[in-house]
Amino acid sequence: MLILPEHRSTTVELETGLVRELIHRLGYATEGVIVIKNGRPLLEDEQLEDGDNVTVYRAASGG
Repeated sequence: MLILPEHRSTTVELETGLVRELIHRLGYATEGVIVIKNGRPLLEDEQLEDGDNVTVYRAASGG
């Protein structure tokens, strides 16, 4: 399960299983989001396993 910033959940099929692929499949830039699994932020080259539950947060900026 994947929880998105809009508080909706979805399931995403990945070919490589990399966090980078997940981010791109969701239409985000890697510099614009943080992916959390078990309370720990993941790097874009980390491997996701079938059944992993992650949360994706979009980075906010402004002043």
